[in-house]
Amino acid sequence: MKNKVWKNYIKMPIKDLFLWDENARFPEEYFKKSEKELISYFINDEKYRIEDLAKEIVEDFDMPQFEPLLVVRINDKNTVLEGNRRIAVYKLLANPFLTDNIRIQNVLLALNKRINIDDNFNLSVNVADNIEEAQRYIDRKHNKANNEVSWTSNERGHFAVRRNKGKNKDIFRVEMSKMVKKLDIPEEVKFAVLGKGYETTFWRIVGNLCMRKKLGYDISKSGNLIIADEIHFNKILKTIVYNVWKGKDLKDNPVNSRALNTAKQLEEYSESISEKDANKIDKNIQSEELTNLFGGKEIIKDRRSKSNPPSQNRIYLISSSIYIKDPRINDIYNELRTKLVVDDTPNAVAVLFRVFLECSVDHYIEKKKIKLNDNKLAGKILKSVNFLEEEKFDEYVKENNIIFPDIVKKKEEQEKKIRNKIKYKEIRKVSAKDNNSILSCSTFNDFIHDHRSHPIPSELKIYWNNLESFFLDLWRSANNSKK
Repeated sequence: MKNKVWKNYIKMPIKDLFLWDENARFPEEYFKKSEKELISYFINDEKYRIEDLAKEIVEDFDMPQFEPLLVVRINDKNTVLEGNRRIAVYKLLANPFLTDNIRIQNVLLALNKRINIDDNFNLSVNVADNIEEAQRYIDRKHNKANNEVSWTSNERGHFAVRRNKGKNKDIFRVEMSKMVKKLDIPEEVKFAVLGKGYETTFWRIVGNLCMRKKLGYDISKSGNLIIADEIHFNKILKTIVYNVWKGKDLKDNPVNSRALNTAKQLEEYSESISEKDANKIDKNIQSEELTNLFGGKEIIKDRRSKSNPPSQNRIYLISSSIYIKDPRINDIYNELRTKLVVDDTPNAVAVLFRVFLECSVDHYIEKKKIKLNDNKLAGKILKSVNFLEEEKFDEYVKENNIIFPDIVKKKEEQEKKIRNKIKYKEIRKVSAKDNNSILSCSTFNDFIHDHRSHPIPSELKIYWNNLESFFLDLWRSANNSKK
């Protein structure tokens, strides 16, 4: 029995309790984010059922609080380590204006009128004297199932990694998930395969010994991936992800937990796939895609999937977390990410999107001291992209310990493959002078100068999807620049 100090069933007002940004439910990019952004993350992801939980709390408001929140004092704040979803709902019920989602806000306002609650409302909490002691309970509750929204394997992995005592398989899952997210395939496919309904089959395949050899990776003592040839690895991984998503391979053989249930079945599947399959999959994806008005791609969803892809579900333009040091540009970013609802304000979003693009590029040019020959937006974008791709090329070569052959022709061929892999194709369409696609600078300029331009909300979201990786890498590079 460990002799640790616990204070049980203490009463604390809602206003004195704070969400924990390192909770396993939050991705790494939410570290140090504001409480409003953390709450917004819960609201925007339907799996957390924030609206349902709020209704249940109000419905059973006369019932005692059977499960106290778990609190640890961190940086002079009463930080909720267990119960972040619940405290988020209590905060929203006490103050519905913590969310900018008008529909949810109206639901919460109606619920608020049915109960007597404000920021001074007391909740029961158990207080642990340190994080490690609290994590004993978190581990017991979430890793052994419960009656709440269960953690996915990725979230359990995040917990294990951040606790720094996770099993190698947990760290492996986090690292492998990152590699899936980097693949050049539609977000909807990646999102589905890492989610419920597919993940059992996927992890059974990639964790198998024969598939480890096929992919060409090893696992370090700390659980990290050691990849021999990343280009080969990505092609085989793309094939696996696509096959799992479709439920069959390119020869129509079933790819599911029943068909790949034994070591022999997994070995036969491993032998049946190759790098060439990735090229066929690219063609298949193209045939399954519809080109929208902006030149972006919308994939025709797998018939088994009933939910809308994230690009259609979200209400704001920007779906990703970006750390921006410049105050004014950060304000623009926050308005596009948390305040302006695209469907309600498409013109305002389109104009501000244009401003965000140019301000981001101008900031990058200034930080990197890039010389310009053309002050027009297209010219500035092209200069920034060229500079960013050179940085990315150097990073790729260094991270993968690539040694180029002495033969000039072979060296050039290898360099060309790498440069094609890291190329920012979508943003180059914006800067291209002979571009006939609507994905161009003229589109951005028309948002401001052409009264006949009518931005369409769904297409604005897809426009962002196409340029997202550029913005993420641009700001990551800018933030790493020396003053």
